[in-house]
Amino acid sequence: MKLTVFRSEKGDCLLLTSKNGKRMLIDGGMEKSYENHVAPELGRLRDANKKVDLVYVSHIDRDHISGVLRMLDDEAAWRVHEFQVANGNPGHPIPQTPRPPKLGGIWHNAFRDQLGNLTERVEDTLAASAPLLLAADAAELRRDGSKQGLLAQSIPEALKVSRRIGPNQLDIALNKQFAGKLATVEGIAQAAKLGTVTLTVIGPFAADVTKLRAEWKAWLETHGEAVLAIQQRAAADEESMGSSALAWPASQLIALGNELGARSKVTTPNLASIMLLAEEGGRRVLLTGDGHWQDILHGLERRGKLDPAGKLHVEVLKVQHHGSEHNIEQQFCDAITADHYVFCANGEHANPDLRVVSLIAERRFAEGAGAPFTFWFNSHSSVAETAAGRAHMSEVETLVGQLEQQSGGRLRSESLLGDSFEVPV
Repeated sequence: MKLTVFRSEKGDCLLLTSKNGKRMLIDGGMEKSYENHVAPELGRLRDANKKVDLVYVSHIDRDHISGVLRMLDDEAAWRVHEFQVANGNPGHPIPQTPRPPKLGGIWHNAFRDQLGNLTERVEDTLAASAPLLLAADAAELRRDGSKQGLLAQSIPEALKVSRRIGPNQLDIALNKQFAGKLATVEGIAQAAKLGTVTLTVIGPFAADVTKLRAEWKAWLETHGEAVLAIQQRAAADEESMGSSALAWPASQLIALGNELGARSKVTTPNLASIMLLAEEGGRRVLLTGDGHWQDILHGLERRGKLDPAGKLHVEVLKVQHHGSEHNIEQQFCDAITADHYVFCANGEHANPDLRVVSLIAERRFAEGAGAPFTFWFNSHSSVAETAAGRAHMSEVETLVGQLEQQSGGRLRSESLLGDSFEVPV
């Protein structure tokens, strides 16, 4: 089993290859990073007549799905070109992007499938509220507005992916191992196979998706009128939105913003994200998407993957949610250990969080004279895309240098400067 990790800006993009040459693309990162760092490698697979047997989209956040959509758009452009040439237009321009390899199927819990007829209402409400919150003076509201904007942008991209792979366009099998339905733990009785690799689904649970629908419905019923009122007020006095002249009572905006920004509300689509344990020949890779540590442990326990002490050691852990402080704590670090920890983050949103990096290392140090381990970062201060990202990655590198010194040789680290690196499994 081989794991290739790509530069993917603030997102995730990895390629898992089985011993017998079957491949799974794990998310696609952001569109620009896909174009620069992923598409050329996938194009080489196409040129070598090799396919990607499965595309696994963990969830709908832009930093996971944008690159996948770009890949599908590239394939659509190539098919249009083929059609034009075959039907009397030999001068049709050749697409300038590498053609992706053939795709055997996709696992993707589409937003429309998660929420049904609530989709349009959620999308419209988020899109309306985001710029209003961003325009407010309060830093807390601007942060909430940024989250709303990202989610509002993610939903259309998720819908576009669903349309692209549909029978009227690229006709790529969706969730075939789940009988075309949502990919959940209950939706697949046995582990799926990727050649010689076994894929065990550890999340989400059907109850998570049911809860998701209920929470979005309640959220819309509770806040729909308030958001609409703010939108109407903004339309009447648009010029005041960028200043302290914002007329809506600050206490009401903050209350609404806090509700919108709460993980249990705004980021509930993550409850429908797909998490996997990949195994081959006794070697394990834990793929967590943006999952929460409690959900990961719950899924592993449900599948009987934890030992009697509630622990599991894997060769590779893709650290959840870009190393965010919201998704990990000491109990998880003690329960799940790895030879290799992969952090997919470029410093944006202060990820990977310095406290998370320290916590993982310190819990490994607490083992005493244990096995060596490696931190892998798919970015570096010299290549991060933003000034804030470069500054944060510099802090990460300083911290990791200090931790390496403390480790007595147990900890080493690697940072990605090029397009990709291969993590040993």
